[in-house]
Amino acid sequence: MFLENLTKLEKNLWKSHVEFVGVDHDMAEMYAEDRNDVIEVKYRYKRGHMGSLRTFIDRMDTHPREGVVMAFAADLGEDWVLKNLGYEVR
Repeated sequence: MFLENLTKLEKNLWKSHVEFVGVDHDMAEMYAEDRNDVIEVKYRYKRGHMGSLRTFIDRMDTHPREGVVMAFAADLGEDWVLKNLGYEVR
């Protein structure tokens, strides 16, 4: 299944990274790390590693974690997010 909103999140983080390259190294690195986390989330989802996916998401920084949860809710539904990730989306 194509995760449209999760892919958009990844692309937006890349755009933010590029925007800060050469301007603010720390911000550029932060966005790169967040994007790498989203890529890891996609990898674990596609492999069906739901236990490690949930643990990985729980350990992410707050802002990218919220983006991932909301993207999954948009792509797979709020019930899926609650059942598999343990987050209630309102």
